[in-house]
Amino acid sequence: MGIMSVRIDDNKRKALKIIASIEGKPMGGIVEELIDNYIEKKKAVLSRLSEAENLKDIMKMSESSFSEWNNCEDEIFDAL
Repeated sequence: MGIMSVRIDDNKRKALKIIASIEGKPMGGIVEELIDNYIEKKKAVLSRLSEAENLKDIMKMSESSFSEWNNCEDEIFDAL
């Protein structure tokens, strides 16, 4: 299992912590559930884009997602 760091507003983090506490879930569990739901919604798009002729398009679309890793704080991820 991989590790992911996410920066969020302090008020959102506090609200999530309260909700997680009320529901008896870890905050990471709630975030993972939200990610699972998002991926499930996007499966059709992923399936369509993952066809061989669209592979370059996928890579180009993903490029901007990794640009935020271009900083000293996240140097550990550069080898990935």
